[in-house]
Amino acid sequence: MPNTPQTLRLGILGMGAIGTLMAWHWRQHSVCVLGRTPGTSCHRQLTLLDQTTQTLTLPSWQDEALDWLVVTTKATQTLDALAPWQGQLKQVKRLLLLQNGMGQQKEVEQWLQHHQLTCDVWLGISTEGAFRSSSEQVIYAGEGQTVIGPIQAQYASSVTLPPRLQRVDNIQQRQRDKLAINAILNPLTGHLRCHNGELVNNPDYQPQLIALATEVQSLYQHIGWYQDSPSVPNLIERSQQVATATARNKSSTLQDILAERPTELPYICGYLLDIAQQHDSWPMPITQRLYRELQLVP
Repeated sequence: MPNTPQTLRLGILGMGAIGTLMAWHWRQHSVCVLGRTPGTSCHRQLTLLDQTTQTLTLPSWQDEALDWLVVTTKATQTLDALAPWQGQLKQVKRLLLLQNGMGQQKEVEQWLQHHQLTCDVWLGISTEGAFRSSSEQVIYAGEGQTVIGPIQAQYASSVTLPPRLQRVDNIQQRQRDKLAINAILNPLTGHLRCHNGELVNNPDYQPQLIALATEVQSLYQHIGWYQDSPSVPNLIERSQQVATATARNKSSTLQDILAERPTELPYICGYLLDIAQQHDSWPMPITQRLYRELQLVP
């Protein structure tokens, strides 16, 4: 929906690539950061698509009321990142989880209920391309779309969204669609240490993509997740299209492995393996093998 001239009060938890990019998109509003050290401002250099570089300096959150708190940390870090701010979250109207993977959403809902916090929970998916070239330098690599939607349908439809965000009614199905693609590209590129496009262009890699896509599609068909999704019944074709469109990209899993960071695979492969176990112990041997291997990577 279109935004009104209202100035929104926005907080960002997780000033990585996507957090930095969103802060730039929202620079005409009142934006603050929730850092590891309260009271510390955040400085970032952002190289835009036209190759110009902009400097962002964002103040620390001072516990003022927020229209939106946007979480862009890794899924594995969500609750640890929120916990230090528990006492101040009563000042937050809406919490937007703009992350990869699934499973952390339910964890956040349960955590909020446990602490009697009433902020509305929204979910988001972004195809914006951005990556960090250093601790304070972010490269805007490709323009994309960011869609969001509430977990609970009764949340007001008249809510003013931050710039560049589009509300959709089927956000959970869209998350399942993206999860399917991530469950193919992320573990394979991490295993093969390759860019996305090589999964299609390398004749040794393409059969592995087809086999894994077939496995993920079979699970989605078995549990009924494909019925409302146009992409999943053609998951082999769709995963090849995404790999080709993002040919020069390194998946987030590969970036994490190369930087020796924990990956988000527990909320991608791990989540699918849990779902498969809950549905007749549906076999996922390729996913299981890749997940075990990559969880052991130092």
